[in-house]
Amino acid sequence: MTIKTIERPALTVVGMTIRTQPMSPEIPALWARFVARIDEIPNSAEPRVSYGVMRSEPDTLIYTAAVSVTAASGVPQDMESLVIPAGTYATFRYPLSGLGKGFGEIFNQLLPASGFAAIAGAPLFERYDEAFDPGNPASTVEICIPVRRA
Repeated sequence: MTIKTIERPALTVVGMTIRTQPMSPEIPALWARFVARIDEIPNSAEPRVSYGVMRSEPDTLIYTAAVSVTAASGVPQDMESLVIPAGTYATFRYPLSGLGKGFGEIFNQLLPASGFAAIAGAPLFERYDEAFDPGNPASTVEICIPVRRA
């Protein structure tokens, strides 16, 4: 399979963060809390678009539910700003109900066979576009993985 890559500019996001494990029920619970407060975030850059940003530490997933902003000023209490670095990203689309399976497929099959490798330590993210419907398990999510040639 040919991997689709795009060059993405740096992106600043503001959101709520938890320390958890992959596929934890804490992640959907975070989204519910975050969506209830999304209007508190000034300088929104992409109306109706949100991001799930993932970073890792040993034995921990750091997950941030966020929106992109034009400037990280006036960050609401209990939220933080992050900069997602510019670079080459492999992009994939999976239905909401298949995200867990999708991440497994990406890291265990697609990337190893592609000539690309994920950049260790760099944040990866899910992008929920304007058409995304959280109530529809078939609604698609874009997964963006920072990569380099292997």
